[in-house]
Amino acid sequence: MSAVSERPALAPAQEKLLTDLRTLQARLPVPQPGWHPHTALIGGVRDDFGLAIDAAAEDPAALDLLAALVDGELEPTFDSDAPQELTDAWERLQALPCPEGQHPFLDEILAALDALRLLLVALSLSGA
Repeated sequence: MSAVSERPALAPAQEKLLTDLRTLQARLPVPQPGWHPHTALIGGVRDDFGLAIDAAAEDPAALDLLAALVDGELEPTFDSDAPQELTDAWERLQALPCPEGQHPFLDEILAALDALRLLLVALSLSGA
């Protein structure tokens, strides 16, 4: 019989935070190739967002740090000693040009990118 890894029990506020993150990630549009010069990078960042959410679901401390970052209780500084996978995701996010002006999905994109930025910071600080 194989052992099944169970997700840690999360507080209701942590579950809501995960739900909100999943909603933001689902709303992050990835344009069709040829419509946008950064389609591949946007797709990679969206994938990183999903992986980061999965990692946070396994790390209640990261969710607590994320809540503190959202509330402005902590300064959002990425830990440069974070694991390589997180550092790679951080670098992809930093390389993605941020849309501005009359972009049709501007609100969804900015909210998702900001949430991912704070999530990656929280994961880097939690030692995930």
